[in-house]
Amino acid sequence: MRTQLLLLLTLASLNVQAQDPPEWRALPDALALAAASDVPALVYVQAPWCGPCRQLERETFADPAVRARLARFALARLTLDDRDRHHRVGPYRLSEAAWSRRLGAEATPTLVVLTSGGAVLGRHTGALPPAGLLPFLDAALAAAP
Repeated sequence: MRTQLLLLLTLASLNVQAQDPPEWRALPDALALAAASDVPALVYVQAPWCGPCRQLERETFADPAVRARLARFALARLTLDDRDRHHRVGPYRLSEAAWSRRLGAEATPTLVVLTSGGAVLGRHTGALPPAGLLPFLDAALAAAP
């Protein structure tokens, strides 16, 4: 009985951690949501081969406090790989790599915070633990008009 209870508690904790993952959108959709909702956008530049990106996703973005803070942003993901995905924002139609360069993302992972109007509020390159990401997000929220 004790083993079954322990198994149920373990499964329940895994379910809590798995629920409500961040909802990453394509860049144009996130920017439209940011403008319509008057919230900042957080652009996550990552690559499939990037180990620190996987660490950020597995450990930091899964943290309940981080997930709660991310809910206050319109979230966009730009993936740097060999696919030729293009996104149109305003008059510009660029590849994800070109959008990344335009946002000043020189490496992966990079997080770029934009105002609802598209101006850069902040940028961070490299993986962060939850305790490091939360102040970055809080500062961006405080600076957002």
